[in-house]
Amino acid sequence: MRFARLPIPKSEYPEGKRGWPDIGNQSGFTLLEMLVAISVLSIAALALVRLDAFTLRSTADLSASTTAQIVASNKAVDLATDPAAPTIGVAQDVVSNGGQSWRVTSRIAATADPSLLRIDIAVTGNGGRANLTIIRPAG
Repeated sequence: MRFARLPIPKSEYPEGKRGWPDIGNQSGFTLLEMLVAISVLSIAALALVRLDAFTLRSTADLSASTTAQIVASNKAVDLATDPAAPTIGVAQDVVSNGGQSWRVTSRIAATADPSLLRIDIAVTGNGGRANLTIIRPAG
């Protein structure tokens, strides 16, 4: 193990030698090597902290997008299973799901086949958004 070299007190100088003692071929780390290693480790730790913050932000965004997709799916099921066909046009609604309010816009349009309707559902709110398109019978 290598230790920092300290000067020998004047009272213990061997005859003819002055200054630092000879420590020979001892192995170990110098203070400079330790400082470099600590610097590299601290930079790596800072990178991990930034990655953790990014992961938390991504998880929150994914949660909002997933909830928006669930709201869009719920609206699609409501429109697809309603015995009465929706009227052609745009309908807007505010829905509460997961303790949050979501704005749902449904665009109902005729298709080339007069027996079918195209319904485009857009959900926005609380950092999440989702789009869903379904086809249902017109009558």
